[in-house]
Amino acid sequence: MKLLRFERARTRLALSAAVVAAAFLIVLALGARILIRRMAFREIDGELDTLAIAIGSDYELVGLPEEERQALKAGLEANAFEFRLANHSAILFNGEVPVALTGNLLPEQAKVTLAPYRNRPEIPYTAVEPYSSQNRICRFLVTHLQGKAKGATLVLFRWIGPTMRGLARVDQALAGMVLVGFLGTATILAFAVHRAIRPVEEVTRLAEEAEATDLSRRVRVSSGGEEFRRLAKVINSLFDRLERAFAAQRRLIADAAHELKTPTAVLLGEASDALRPEATEGERKRSLQTIAEVSRGVAREVDGLLHLARGDAAAPRRVEPIDLSEIAEEAILAAAALGHHRGVVCAFSKNGEARLRGERAGLLRLVSNLVSNAVIYTRPDTMVEVRVGAEDERVFLEVADHGPGIAPDDRERIFQRFVRLDDARARNPQGSGLGLAIVEQVVEAHGGAIEVRENPGGGAVFRVTLPARG
Repeated sequence: MKLLRFERARTRLALSAAVVAAAFLIVLALGARILIRRMAFREIDGELDTLAIAIGSDYELVGLPEEERQALKAGLEANAFEFRLANHSAILFNGEVPVALTGNLLPEQAKVTLAPYRNRPEIPYTAVEPYSSQNRICRFLVTHLQGKAKGATLVLFRWIGPTMRGLARVDQALAGMVLVGFLGTATILAFAVHRAIRPVEEVTRLAEEAEATDLSRRVRVSSGGEEFRRLAKVINSLFDRLERAFAAQRRLIADAAHELKTPTAVLLGEASDALRPEATEGERKRSLQTIAEVSRGVAREVDGLLHLARGDAAAPRRVEPIDLSEIAEEAILAAAALGHHRGVVCAFSKNGEARLRGERAGLLRLVSNLVSNAVIYTRPDTMVEVRVGAEDERVFLEVADHGPGIAPDDRERIFQRFVRLDDARARNPQGSGLGLAIVEQVVEAHGGAIEVRENPGGGAVFRVTLPARG
């Protein structure tokens, strides 16, 4: 036969807690039983002590009279009357010989011996009396007399049947309380645990029902305490990241399909032309040059798309202390060759320490994109001004050019993916329209802001502000 298995955690938890509670109740019941028994026997033992002292002291002072039996009976009855004691019996031994006995539990011809009492300490104890043939439970006290009665032993005992029956009922009541306490605790705990782990069941149900096509559902916890609210917050944060990751994946696929369609068609067309049997060497060379240029553009677009996809998915970034002025100088150096062909010079200025914590690769890409765009779109033989500094617990980067500028209506639209203004297409046909989208993404990832202003001398100024964290 298989043992019952409790597979559900809430059942195991409630049952385990109920067992612990039952164990605690059992300990309390045992303690209460011991205390009640001590209190019940305390009065009886006091009566036995009173009789032992009253009767024994007489014999210890005067010795054993010749008529011991009658004297013992008379002394016992006199003390019982005086102290209002009842149901007591007594045996007096002189050495090994019983010389007197009295009480309703002792027939006149009862056979008694000292053997059961010889080495007993003078402490009350419970035993079955063997004299009345009724095997009654009694409380015994053995007293070894001294003084003139040295060598004599006085045995007192009393029937405690009513007391034992009362204690038995107390034991039954305590056992019933333990059982009821166990069942009640189990029931209460089962209800409490069911309510407590309801948020976990909601999380489980949501996780089971979640699909990649719909990750918009969230866990709502109205009960269960701070721990479950934290769990719901973590689960919802996980779903947020998953939703962004799947959205980024879909967006990457859509963007790639949109932007790679034309260059792919160009590559196929030029490759087909180059493979024509009648194509001349010059035609094949021109086709290969076109394929190389288009391939470089495709590579740039793929790189930009991958960078945007990683940012959309909120991939973990390696954050480190960074000096923004060093990043700017590195970006200016990288754009020097491009500026040389157009007669453009980059001027760098620094206003205070521009230190922050961020991802070096992302910040370098941000600055490089802004500087490269400025070099491309500024008028030939002009200057691009790059300024870095700190103000109001923030660091800033400004890149100013002397190009055509950006109309106010377009200053937000240019940060959208693949958006290119007509003038930008004319000046830089190979551009993909992803550079400024990447800039905005990096700025947002670092908790910053970007704005476009008009350059007083003509052109545009891109200003980036980031939190300064040393």
